[in-house]
Amino acid sequence: MADIVRLRALTSSTLAVTFLMVLVTGIGLYFAPSGRTARIDNWHFFLWNRMQLENLHTIAGFLMSAVVGIHLILNYRMFAGELRSLLRKLLKKHFGKTSG
Repeated sequence: MADIVRLRALTSSTLAVTFLMVLVTGIGLYFAPSGRTARIDNWHFFLWNRMQLENLHTIAGFLMSAVVGIHLILNYRMFAGELRSLLRKLLKKHFGKTSG
């Protein structure tokens, strides 16, 4: 039981870190000049040039996608229970009664 709790904590922490990486690199890429201009002007965002930002953003995005999948698998029961509860509320609101 303690192992699953540690794994969930590690997954959530990794998800938070990769989200911050994607957020920061995304902001940097938003303000970055186009590829040729960034290369000619030797443009940097903190310590990274545009190409490094693009690579870091892509890798962090793929890592984040994988960790989201793992997170959903580890928390499937809670997710399914919340989804059932939401569906019951919606059905009750629109049709009056639920069958269950």
